[in-house]
Amino acid sequence: MKILEKINNVFKNIIQKINNYQTKILNGRKINKPVVTITLINIIFTILLTVSICKLNLIPLKYLILIVVILIIMNIAILLLISRKKSWMKYIGYGLTVILIVMSSIGIYYISKTNHFLNKAFNNATNTYTNTYYIVTLSNDKYKELSNIKILGYYKNIPAIDEALQKFDEIYKVGKEDYNEFTELLKDLNAKKFDATIIEASLYEVLTKESNVMPEKDYKIIYQFDLKIEEEVEEIKDDGNNFSIYIGGTDFTEKNNDFNMVVTINVKTHKILLTSIPRDYYVTVNGKGMKDILGYAGYSGIQTSRKTVEDLFQTNIDYFVKINTDSLVGLVDTLGGIEYCSDVSFTTTHAMVRGTYDDTKGQKLYVEKGCRNYNGIQILTISRERLAFSGGDNQRQKNCQNIMVSIFKKMLRPENLTNYTNILNAVSNLYTTNIPRELVSELAKDTIDNGASWSIEQQTVTGSGNRGYVHMGTVQDYITIPNQESINQAIANINKIKAGK
Repeated sequence: MKILEKINNVFKNIIQKINNYQTKILNGRKINKPVVTITLINIIFTILLTVSICKLNLIPLKYLILIVVILIIMNIAILLLISRKKSWMKYIGYGLTVILIVMSSIGIYYISKTNHFLNKAFNNATNTYTNTYYIVTLSNDKYKELSNIKILGYYKNIPAIDEALQKFDEIYKVGKEDYNEFTELLKDLNAKKFDATIIEASLYEVLTKESNVMPEKDYKIIYQFDLKIEEEVEEIKDDGNNFSIYIGGTDFTEKNNDFNMVVTINVKTHKILLTSIPRDYYVTVNGKGMKDILGYAGYSGIQTSRKTVEDLFQTNIDYFVKINTDSLVGLVDTLGGIEYCSDVSFTTTHAMVRGTYDDTKGQKLYVEKGCRNYNGIQILTISRERLAFSGGDNQRQKNCQNIMVSIFKKMLRPENLTNYTNILNAVSNLYTTNIPRELVSELAKDTIDNGASWSIEQQTVTGSGNRGYVHMGTVQDYITIPNQESINQAIANINKIKAGK
């Protein structure tokens, strides 16, 4: 704000000097009102443009001063031209006035839009998330409402089950039976040893539609309620020299993370390391004391996923970015599609659908070998695909990396300038993050100030396929047993980046 005050004082002095100069150059004659009017309009637009640039806070001070000096010189030059008696000089001055006002207006518009976007785009994550819970009975039972329920059985590893039971007690009090094994709970529910069970909604969708552990025709929902859960927030330990970001790309449940990456950044050496982690990596979920695939750790919130990855790599991860994969469609379509290159031809096992795992509701996508432009729903389908590749989830992670790079390249094309506002709106719906705007501003100013070029390295941790209990121990499915050697190498590379080596 001190910079803005100084700039404001500079312009006040300029206005005073311009008035004095006009009086002198016109030899004491009555001041030419059109000249004063044009001069003041130019100065107003120049001030507005300068204030907008300052608020953006992306330009280093020395360049900001240079911009202000150039704008002042342009204003003085225009004043000198329009104050002359010769008509051709006046016309040049008027022409430059129009150009300056138009350029200032365009600059103010785009900077204002960018500033508005940046205010929304960073530190926009909440510390809460909402789970929906179902009260489920057998489909052939007579139970239709809560008053029919006397005993409620529950699996102890259902996400946030204690909070959910406490909330349910406020709605309707019943007797309860807890189970350590989900298979035992289902067995007793089917044997009618209790009346109903409680299941988190996204988990129920998986169990009834994806894994068929609970065939949908055999069960019914008689009640549902929402629970807002507050996540524990740890103090950020970013020391200003290096930091790490966990990126999780959610599936249609908006909880499970199909895409997992750690971005490690060293501000001094301008090095970035991208570490991809298979979605099926079988890890110990932070705070739960049980193993699950990394993708499902998101049942308990983005902070649980971040801390689980933090445990895996034995390193501090300061920030997170939660990507809403479904919003990817809107962004890619706004860009007019993006290029995707494939080494092989393949047909996706998933259909081109949104918001559902039911692949019967859409067509499969045939992807030809080579580079082609694809629209939003096609890119979403490609980013979800893993079974069509011999590399499985490792290939999916690589595809997601390449798709991210293609999006950034397309966004930087000059022809997207006219579509700038729509692109910013599409991007703002794509993710939430706890990264502060100030951090991004400092990175941008440092890059501009030093003319630094950033080097990017990539690595992926590996493992071997197996089967194990997933979805908080409810069902057996494919898992990836982590290769400890690859994890150790990844940890060494992360520490090397952080140490500035």
